[in-house]
Formats: sequence, structure tokens, C-alpha cells
Amino acid sequence: MISAERRRLIHQKLEMEGIVKISDLAEEFGVSAMTIRRDLDQMEQETGIQRTHGGAILTHSPLRESPLMEKVIRNDKAKQAMSKKAFSLLNPGESIILDAGSTNLTFAKELKRLNDLLLVTNDIKIALELGDEESIRVILTGGELKPHVYSLEGFFGESMLQDLHVDTAFLGCDGFGEIGGVQTNSLPKVKMKQAMLERAHRRILMADASKMNQRGLVRFAALEQFHVIVTDDRITDEFREMCRDLNIDLVVAERDEKR
Repeated sequence: MISAERRRLIHQKLEMEGIVKISDLAEEFGVSAMTIRRDLDQMEQETGIQRTHGGAILTHSPLRESPLMEKVIRNDKAKQAMSKKAFSLLNPGESIILDAGSTNLTFAKELKRLNDLLLVTNDIKIALELGDEESIRVILTGGELKPHVYSLEGFFGESMLQDLHVDTAFLGCDGFGEIGGVQTNSLPKVKMKQAMLERAHRRILMADASKMNQRGLVRFAALEQFHVIVTDDRITDEFREMCRDLNIDLVVAERDEKR
């Protein structure tokens, strides 16, 4: 395989998964790690990807929130594996807040296996996914509908949350890291997410590893505000150590883990 074709396939993989590791690419393409490093170095100069220790990430503009249908296909294996891990954190009879987003939409499908659940969400796709489940009570926050994203935002939703108290909140983000905290690309979502955090006894961040050290438009929380972070096995050893230092329970899902 010529180098140009290999780099095209690497970029295609980045578009689907958001993050790649040199060791995985070397094995997949049957070349040396040094060859992959050269490929990634060249791609960083030509296409704007960001090199990381041991791999690369696909950078996204913090000025744009991706449509839901674009997010759904990105990192699908990681989201499915994370959802199975997150399911094990719940018990029947709990009340939860489920933030809008593609990861939590995947997680919502797992929740059908749980009996006796009260769920509050600002995502109409999640509400429709669970609307026919007799064992799950679904409450929508209200607010203004964001086209192509299907989240509810603004004053009415934030006001409704002020009168609630739930056991657990599952929040998503566009980027997370030690320096930038937990970030979103949507300014109208900031107060909604902060209200969700305030109204939950236990706070869980659902974020695949491609979002680690990604730069979002605005920070809505510090990492240490979360009791648990659910991510996938591409997370770095440095981040694992940081979570131990911050006393955050890090739950890592293996992407190839069987049901």
C-alpha cells in the first residue's frame, strides 16, 4: 500500500473514531511504528489533525455543535461499550437525569433492560426511544428545541430542573481535561448542564477518549465535580493517574468487549 492511500485510510478512521493509536495502526497496516509516526506527522501539517503521545486525535471546531446524526456514527463502538459499563452503575428504582447527546442516546437503549426507572431528559430523541417502555417514567424538561441536535435548551428547562432532585445525573461534553475542565461547544447548554449537576446526588460524565484534551467553546464544570467518569480504553495512563489523584472513579470500557 502506498503511503498516500494509507494516510487516507488513517484519516477516514479518525473521522469515524476521533482518536487513533500508533500501535493499533502499525498492526492494522502491517508497517512499523516509525512509518505510522511519519504518516501522522505529515497529516498534522497537511490536514490539521493533532498529534498526541502515542497517536493522534481529530480536532473539531469549538464554534460549531455537530448535528446529532453526524455524532451518532462517530465512535460507535466506544459508545456501545461505555453504555454497557454505565448500565452496571444503576439499580432498579433510581431516578436519573440523562443529558442530551449521542452517547446518552446509545445509553438510553441499554436502559430498556432496567425495571422501575424515573428518567428526566432534555433530549427528545431519548424520550422517543424510551417512550413506550412501561417500566420507565420519562419526564421532558421543556425548553426551546435546537434543530438537528434535538436538545431542549433555555429558561423553561432550567427553571423546571430547579425543583427536582434525582439520584444520578449522566452528562455529556465536547471536551474534557485537567486544564480546561469539562467543556461544551453550545453556550445555551451551559446553564442547563450546571443545573443538572446541582440537582443530582451522584454525577457521572460520559465521554469517549477522543474528547480528551479537546478544546470546547466554554467550560461548564471542573473534572472534580464528577464522582465518576465513564470512558473507553483509549484513555491515557496520565489521565488515569490524574483521576486517582482527584479521587474520581474512572470506569474504562473495552471497545471489543463482548456482551
